[in-house]
Amino acid sequence: MTQFVVTTLSNAAVYALIAVSLNVIYRSSGILNFGAGHIAVIAGIFYVNQATPSVLGVLGTMAVTALLSLVGYAVAVWWGQRRGINHVALSLSLLGVGLVLEFLAGEIWAKEGFSAAPLLQGSVSIGGTTFARARILVVVLAVIFILGVLAFVDRTMVGNAFEATAADSELASLYGVRTGVIAVVTWVLAGAALGLAGVLQSSIAAVSQASALPLVIFGIAAAVVGGLGSISKAAGGALAVAAVQTGFVQFVSPRYSVSMVFLLLFVVLAWRPAGLFANPRKAERV
Repeated sequence: MTQFVVTTLSNAAVYALIAVSLNVIYRSSGILNFGAGHIAVIAGIFYVNQATPSVLGVLGTMAVTALLSLVGYAVAVWWGQRRGINHVALSLSLLGVGLVLEFLAGEIWAKEGFSAAPLLQGSVSIGGTTFARARILVVVLAVIFILGVLAFVDRTMVGNAFEATAADSELASLYGVRTGVIAVVTWVLAGAALGLAGVLQSSIAAVSQASALPLVIFGIAAAVVGGLGSISKAAGGALAVAAVQTGFVQFVSPRYSVSMVFLLLFVVLAWRPAGLFANPRKAERV
């Protein structure tokens, strides 16, 4: 059971970061970044091959993915929004950007799985179960990042402008909010979250281009289960998704883990479409 809890928490940390990235963008634009999994995987591969297992290596990888996220916004979203293209088409165009990035990454690095050296060496034994200290660090770093995002949104002027833009971008613009700058900050922040997710994933499991789709599925499921658009509830949704996925991997069969996450997503959308942790009286249907 200890192994299940530790694995669930560390997996949930990665899924929560992806869900936060998705929610940050969705809140401000109504767009789902279907290319998020590809950027997270590229982050992990880049970190293993080009960066050193250190704080500077992690920050450098986050900077790279922030730039990739900004490129995706400029290429697939910025011009589309000005031409009135709907959100569904823009979301799918981001998947196209992700596939292009995957192709380019395949030309630079091998398509095999890559695993990073742990940032924290050693292991811990609890109740006769031994697990790597790196898994604890994964949870700690994810919690720190998510709390930092919440503090940024709630306690800074830029965060207030972000909230105003998310509520009504046209009205915010009339009040002097530079919505273009806020959009850039939003996509940079979302990209940084994906960068950290990729680094952490590479430290607890191998990352490869084949893992891009499962990661974005788990991230979207976490965002929807927690309450799409809510940054604070992403962790709860990620924990539910990780518990289902890890439970089936450890106790039933890995073959059914993704299918069971889809089943969880279906049940939540049918029973509480606003999310498990959303107030049904205040939330709108997803």
